[in-house]
Amino acid sequence: MLEPTKVSLPPSTLFPVTITAILQPAGVCVARHTPILRYKYWHDVEEGEEANKVKKEFHSTFECPIEGEVQEWYVKVGDEVNTASFDVVSLMEPCTHSVQYGGLCAICGASLDQEDYTEFNNKDRAPISMAHDTSGLKVSYDEAQRIEKTSTDRLLGERKLILVVDLDQTVIHAAVDPTIGEWMRDPSNPNYEAVKDVQSFSLEEKILPHPSNAASLKYNSNATTTCWYYVKVRPGLQKFLEAMSDMYEMHVYTMATKSYARAIAKIIDPEGKFFGDRILSRDESGSLVQKSLKRLFPVSTSMVAIIDDRGDVWKWSSNLIKVIPYNFFVGIGDINSSFLPQRNGMIEPNKQTSVSPAALSKNKENEPKTEGENEANSSNGKPTENNTRDQDEDGKEKNTSGEDLKASPVDQLVQIAGGEDNPELLKAQADERIEVLEQQQAERPLAKLQKDLENSEDEEESDDDDTEESEQPHQHHHHHHKHLLTDNDEELGKLENALRRVHDEFYKELDKNREKNIPTEPDTNDIIPKIKKQVFKGCVFLFSGILPLGTNLDSADIVQWVRSFGAVVVADFVDTVTHVIATSGGTRKVQQAAAHPNIHIVYSDWIFACISEWKHVPEEKYKINVVRDETLDFSEQQQQQGQDGDDEDLDPETFMESLNRGNVDWEEIDKEVEDFMASSDDEDGDDDDDDNENDTDINETTNNSRKRDYSDIDNEPPTPKKSKPNPEDGGSSDIDGYDEDVLANELESDLL
Repeated sequence: MLEPTKVSLPPSTLFPVTITAILQPAGVCVARHTPILRYKYWHDVEEGEEANKVKKEFHSTFECPIEGEVQEWYVKVGDEVNTASFDVVSLMEPCTHSVQYGGLCAICGASLDQEDYTEFNNKDRAPISMAHDTSGLKVSYDEAQRIEKTSTDRLLGERKLILVVDLDQTVIHAAVDPTIGEWMRDPSNPNYEAVKDVQSFSLEEKILPHPSNAASLKYNSNATTTCWYYVKVRPGLQKFLEAMSDMYEMHVYTMATKSYARAIAKIIDPEGKFFGDRILSRDESGSLVQKSLKRLFPVSTSMVAIIDDRGDVWKWSSNLIKVIPYNFFVGIGDINSSFLPQRNGMIEPNKQTSVSPAALSKNKENEPKTEGENEANSSNGKPTENNTRDQDEDGKEKNTSGEDLKASPVDQLVQIAGGEDNPELLKAQADERIEVLEQQQAERPLAKLQKDLENSEDEEESDDDDTEESEQPHQHHHHHHKHLLTDNDEELGKLENALRRVHDEFYKELDKNREKNIPTEPDTNDIIPKIKKQVFKGCVFLFSGILPLGTNLDSADIVQWVRSFGAVVVADFVDTVTHVIATSGGTRKVQQAAAHPNIHIVYSDWIFACISEWKHVPEEKYKINVVRDETLDFSEQQQQQGQDGDDEDLDPETFMESLNRGNVDWEEIDKEVEDFMASSDDEDGDDDDDDNENDTDINETTNNSRKRDYSDIDNEPPTPKKSKPNPEDGGSSDIDGYDEDVLANELESDLL
């Protein structure tokens, strides 16, 4: 049933106004632009030769911006209206144009592109895009509310909820490395068993402009790219989808292209019984870098759950159930995320593969990193020493913004060009994705990893032959090489249990409310966090050797993830710490925690075990055996001495930390040193060449200081050169044979 349309005065009206006449009474049908109201207002004008401002009275007429029957007036003669948000009249229209497509009303067929002086735009009446397969279909908020209510009533009757499903690294893993196709056709290959059920398809994709911005239509390219995709379905997917279809209405939401999404849907749901046409790709989503439930459910998300391997693209929505990424093709990551924001502080569980960490590390040095890769990790899911060593040398995760991470072209354009709906960004996004795919096809990273694995095996075998005492001194060992790829993922079974708990809790609460005649319905925004937060309730985590130097805890992926499960994360050791998450027992934080028997020191796999199970699993299986270093003293007295003592009592790590805590302007320091040296040269121009050589060395040390790595702090500093007295001090300024300024200058260069 149609509702009356309320009409107000246009925003350009000079408020306040006073109503002077009602021209059309209730019950009268009026056409568009018919005068229906008169009013008066006051405005300052300039009069006279001296241009004095005088307030004068003016009269005006308001013309109806729509056609229809006048239902009710909300004002009368003499009333004052102060704002455009105040409705003055309501009319019953023959059509409210609540559903629009391509500039036309989908109900009456009227053209809605016309704009006139009334400042009323019919397009603004249907701003919401709800359809999966197009962004051109728009509805009004009232229509969206009606559609959602109908859907909600149907789902409640079927006792179902809504599940939004991501594709890449959530239910499938895809790659374009041609090596996969070769392995699939070679039964003798050690990876054949793992890839024999991999499915493939080819796409010829056009680089299309983004539909949300008309200006982007200027970017028109006929360029196409044909690419073969290899898709590994996550183990147990069919069983998972069958179980979920009884409890959830499922929707696909992916940042991949429309053609890619539909090709994947044909693989995982060939009959269309699980998803149907409920597939939303980035071509229709309205955003290149973010996902939003409002795109599909603009009114309410109280019955929605999300499963996705990324939390950042959802801004860590309370509806989100973040899953452990499916990394079947080692080192490939998400091929459709090259244009997404870089993930900060991401770690992954230990993947039981045959590839050695050294082999994977060597290969990654020679290939570009995609967004799906964990740049701070080796193949076994544990951070490499290079990325974390600096963190543990000073015992802190620096609370910085991670500015050392290089932004992608898309990230740069979003920041510089003022948003993601601009032609340059669209072209950069398309170009970047194609470049990543072509690079993977050309470089064949999986073939490199397999080769490195085989070489590593041969070296180990050669070492064994050299040490083995045998009567046959030259015997060759022919055997099948280890396989790079493994197919032992069990995440979907655990995810099914978690989603079943959410479903059961929702309807348990709903039934309880109905029994008590409580009109409110449960909300998954409350249910999901309530269950999750029980997992790490009361836990205080300290990461050691996990997060790279400079990681901001508030933006680190793993930190946000464990916080969503109820954990508190701290940057430094405090008495309330319950768990230290580490990669080994040799870090400073681990050694400090080892003195407290009540603190659990565990590998990061314990976190993932808890997250997968949605329960606090015992720590024993994941404990790190720590050998105490008795030479280290972490007593409160020593820590207090380190904070309050003189500079000479500070160890180099603590001193470096104290420097970094402040906003030290090293350029200004350099300038002062140079000015001092210049003044010294002017006043002592008759000095010999040795002094000039000294000055040159000092300046070179200063200019090159920023090229040194912080890790140089562990090296012995060079012996400072002896300097002559500063004549402005009236005597020698040497302390024990060293000049203070030169010593400070060289200390600065050594620390940087």
